[in-house]
Amino acid sequence: MRSGLGWRSLNPVEAVADVHSIENKDTLFRIAYEARNPEARRLALIKMGDKRLMAAFAQSDCSPIVRRRMVRELDDIALVRRIAENDDDRSVRESAAQRLAQLERESAGQK
Repeated sequence: MRSGLGWRSLNPVEAVADVHSIENKDTLFRIAYEARNPEARRLALIKMGDKRLMAAFAQSDCSPIVRRRMVRELDDIALVRRIAENDDDRSVRESAAQRLAQLERESAGQK
């Protein structure tokens, strides 16, 4: 049963379903900062595609779910390395290490 809260809902199915229907960048920005559900924040960030915001959330979001997904979007090797070495959550560190290896392979292939 839907609560009518949309992206504000703690229910991930309801929150994400609402975010899927939103295209307005200002609303997506608000969701990224205000949604209580990490799945809604994560989807809003992906839909916006703003690399600077993704980098900020990869470092500071309270949810490892969001940080882990955002780190996969980063292109800054130094930042990804820092997250791989310092994040409090093991799964985020592992995701960052995988992204770091991918970036280093890509960098080596371009030289």
